[in-house]
Amino acid sequence: MRRHAVLLGAMVMAAPLAALTGGGAPVAAADEAPVQAWLTVASETPAPGCWVDASLEVRRDGNPTPDVEAAVAFVVDGKVQYVDSGITGSDGFAFLGFDTSSGYIGADARFDVLIGGEYAGGAPLQMIDGGGCDGNAGVHELWGVAPIGSHSADDGWTSDDGGEVVALWVPTYAQQRGLSCEYASLSIAMSAYGTDISEYAFDDIVGWSDNPHWGYRGTITGTWGGTDDYGVYAEPLAKAAEAYGFWADVFYAQGDASQLTRRLDQGAPVLVWLGMFGDTSFTAYADDGTPYTLTPGQHTMVAYGYDDNGVYLSDPGSGAKRFYDWGWFMSMWNVLDGMSMSVGPN
Repeated sequence: MRRHAVLLGAMVMAAPLAALTGGGAPVAAADEAPVQAWLTVASETPAPGCWVDASLEVRRDGNPTPDVEAAVAFVVDGKVQYVDSGITGSDGFAFLGFDTSSGYIGADARFDVLIGGEYAGGAPLQMIDGGGCDGNAGVHELWGVAPIGSHSADDGWTSDDGGEVVALWVPTYAQQRGLSCEYASLSIAMSAYGTDISEYAFDDIVGWSDNPHWGYRGTITGTWGGTDDYGVYAEPLAKAAEAYGFWADVFYAQGDASQLTRRLDQGAPVLVWLGMFGDTSFTAYADDGTPYTLTPGQHTMVAYGYDDNGVYLSDPGSGAKRFYDWGWFMSMWNVLDGMSMSVGPN
């Protein structure tokens, strides 16, 4: 899941992000704090077919706020058509944008913004003939909430004052295809034991299926964020681990963080399936009627440590290490019922 734009395609949501997240002003949890933000869009009167640059500045108590998840969506007639996501840098800025190709002259168009996974605001856009992709910029003030107690460090993401850290050694690795995060994560976990297996080695072992519990769903070189080109769940991936002499322990934590920490305490890295857009999941059905869950924004990382404040992960999407506080992590992990897989050599 590299940071790049997302065309949701056939997975068109039936409401703008305000509705998906409940709308209204975000309410800070105990491990979050309010932030103020400003989104600058390059044009508020774009023509169809434009790429519109959008820069988001996030501050807390007047100070730049790094490491905040942010997303901007292009919405037409109440349906999300395009999403771009990123993370604010040390200066508090995330540089985003959206493609207006799915719009049309006179459309009911707007942009919506998520900060820290919550709806933070938005504004209408006027789609006009001859409108420019830039030149009619607008600045919009937004309010949101974001995790506290984390910062970027040279060797990845760390937590502040989190007490004793339980951490294994795992490498960083950037996935080679748009939707290969599960295969890349398995490569990361196996490499922690000194076994280097290419992410491409798992393709034929896992196989393909519309149901990601049975095989890989969609095209692995597709665009991240939707549910047609999607990925694979833990059960088929376990076969790939076992084919290379590893055991694979698939579990669904169902909100029980101890199931993760216990395995990390035992020295096993854990692949975790996360809903990066929050819980926008829905039920689909196989040809035989078997139900399964899909969620836009599904992404897989490798948990390798934890402390009192949160969880440490190796992210194949960015090729870097990340830290999420417990509240933030659990909200994403619970979207798919805490789907996880720990691995180790036989």
